[in-house]
Amino acid sequence: MKYRKTLTVLVLLLFACALVFVCALNTVLERKPYSSTSPSGRYLLQHASAGGLLVPFGGQGYLQIIDLKEPQRVYRTPLIKDWSLDLRMFEDDNSISIFGLEFIKATKTYIIQWPDWKHHWLDKFISNTPYEFCAETDGNCY
Repeated sequence: MKYRKTLTVLVLLLFACALVFVCALNTVLERKPYSSTSPSGRYLLQHASAGGLLVPFGGQGYLQIIDLKEPQRVYRTPLIKDWSLDLRMFEDDNSISIFGLEFIKATKTYIIQWPDWKHHWLDKFISNTPYEFCAETDGNCY
């Protein structure tokens, strides 16, 4: 009987922690973004700053691209330092690029090109799009 109460308390505590995590993640993903349309008019680029309980000191954000022909699809990057997200962009038939970040249209993937970029533990929850990191040693980042 004693173990049953302890197990019940542990399960409730675990459930409460999971609920807090899901709510905090939802606040990160539902923040009001700054939006800009690509030169072709087909893509909407949105920069959202992450903050709240999971990113308490701010300074992080993510970029999401929406194909306006398929508005239900949102392609989110992993967390990136806010100061590095500049929505002045270049677009050609193959990709949309902003400084240090490229979205490949055909494969729906990102290429991150900042030499000081580091993974954040929330990336697996925030980013829903495959991405590659291109280090300076690869020689073809820029």
